[in-house]
Amino acid sequence: MKVKKFNKLILYSFFISYLIVGIFTLKDYGVNIEEHTQIFSGYYWLNYVFEFFQIDYFHNEIKNKLDFISSDKDLPNPEIYTYGPVFDLPIAFFEVWLDIKDVYLRYEIRHFSIFVIFYLSAIIFFKILYFRFENFFVCSAGTLLYIFSPRIYGDSFHNSKDILFLSTFVFTIFFAFKLFKKIKIKNLILFSIFAALSTSTRIIGLFLPISLILFIFLKFINQKKKFLQSSILLIFFYIMFLIIHWPYLWESPINNFLDFYSKSKSWIFSYYILYEGNYYLTDALPDSFIFKWISLTTPIFNLILFLTGISFLFNRFLKRFISIKNISMHKCDLWRSDREMMDYYIVFGITSILLILLFLDVPFVSGWRHLYFLNVFIVYVCAFFIYYYDLKFKKYKKILKLFFIFFFSFNIYKIILFHPYQSLYFNEFLKEKNSYLVDRDGLSRFDSINKILSLEKKKKKINLANSSFVPYYRIKDVFSDEKIKKINFVGTEFEQADYIYNNFVYEVNPEYNDKYKIPQNFK
Repeated sequence: MKVKKFNKLILYSFFISYLIVGIFTLKDYGVNIEEHTQIFSGYYWLNYVFEFFQIDYFHNEIKNKLDFISSDKDLPNPEIYTYGPVFDLPIAFFEVWLDIKDVYLRYEIRHFSIFVIFYLSAIIFFKILYFRFENFFVCSAGTLLYIFSPRIYGDSFHNSKDILFLSTFVFTIFFAFKLFKKIKIKNLILFSIFAALSTSTRIIGLFLPISLILFIFLKFINQKKKFLQSSILLIFFYIMFLIIHWPYLWESPINNFLDFYSKSKSWIFSYYILYEGNYYLTDALPDSFIFKWISLTTPIFNLILFLTGISFLFNRFLKRFISIKNISMHKCDLWRSDREMMDYYIVFGITSILLILLFLDVPFVSGWRHLYFLNVFIVYVCAFFIYYYDLKFKKYKKILKLFFIFFFSFNIYKIILFHPYQSLYFNEFLKEKNSYLVDRDGLSRFDSINKILSLEKKKKKINLANSSFVPYYRIKDVFSDEKIKKINFVGTEFEQADYIYNNFVYEVNPEYNDKYKIPQNFK
């Protein structure tokens, strides 16, 4: 079923408008604290690729960039960052190839690139929904919820790890859905490519090929030959593309992949974060942490749609499971079409991933940014409920649309209100925001410098101290030499400071350690 011409016009107009707004506002966003590390990692692995193939072209330029970046002694060793070749390495090559010397332009290129990747994922997400529901209103509503969830929207301009993973996850699921309908070599290859890209970005990407093989098995339970053929091809293509695009696996694929898995926990630094008014170490957070953060930072409208939709899907699954009279899987009636199979894949995905993370006791840092890819499952279930309501209560279609427009407009209002700090959004459930860590990524650093410079136009030198674990001084890269020459970063030497920056992120417990304590008489 194809989209009608008028609906296509609406769709194209929206995506063009969204692209324009994104391009003209990406300058407003600050710099993520992890971007320096990612830039360093990109050049490190670019240098590795050139040396591996003994390419002399650009070699000196890459070495000079590496030497300049590594002069920052606080940056971690890039060798431990074995993930992320999909984004950081090509961006590093692009900067060298174009001989980009303007540091601020470097960040603009990175922010524009990740925004475009997310933008493309939104288009594919619409296709996923249309592939399942074939209802323009439902698919449009779901796509709007996908894009304009405030935290996701804000991060789509600067978070090139979690948003990249979310985007590649969307592409992979799209081809998984195509394979549910019909096994084709082309779709197996495309699925394998995006599953491989996802895995090298986040280890949880392993879920994608494993879960697909499970569902192919259930689909072809009576066609063992077809199941074996498709599974073998899938595993072959997946491993092949994983090794081809990931330099870390070139010399010792098996050992290095196991090393990558073992390192995955060590990338999350152990430091204290504010949660429910108390300071917890990142590896000692309560099990409720992730569920509470999702519920507090997702729009209430999205949560209502999701909880209602997931309740219906679970109820339908349980009823069918109980009604099975014969244990033989070939007579199982859990789903009655490829479309229902897609629904259960989504339910299986969000349920199994959360259970795995809880079972493995995976540490988290700020909120649920490592799990932003779960937004794919959440919004899909929201769209499912809208679709179910649309079918069940056809007489009330207009009321449904008005209801959606009213509550979605509130989401948009919040995005405008929080701009450019959508990444720090909390919903109306949270009354006391000072009880939670807010700006772990240090996005406020950019604004703080601009604010101080506007207040101190006549002053020749301004001393800035930092009452935070976040490296404040690195933000100087974003500013022109003319602006930043007035600024002198004095670390935690508060007695020398004209201004002190604090975003309440500490590697020590401030209730028992005075390392970042601001003098009481400081003004």
